[in-house]
Amino acid sequence: GEVASMRDRINGMRQALTEGLKAAGVPGDFGFITRQRGMFSFSGLTPEEVDTLREKHSIYIVRSGRINVAGITPTNIGRLCAAIKEVRG
Repeated sequence: GEVASMRDRINGMRQALTEGLKAAGVPGDFGFITRQRGMFSFSGLTPEEVDTLREKHSIYIVRSGRINVAGITPTNIGRLCAAIKEVRG
């Protein structure tokens, strides 16, 4: 049904985000993202990194580092991963 397809899409984006961060060369293991459930995911980004994403890349994440996974799409994931790589170093 509709709920299952939304859940599958979100889980697919979790997988794509984890793989995209690794492919972009972001340091650290982001496997925890694929193990979380729901529309939001803890990202591990610091408040300072979140501020830089907003100021330099116009990417908006709450300061706790929680990401709205439902807002990630195949169109914007590359830019998101590249920006996280830049703020992470």
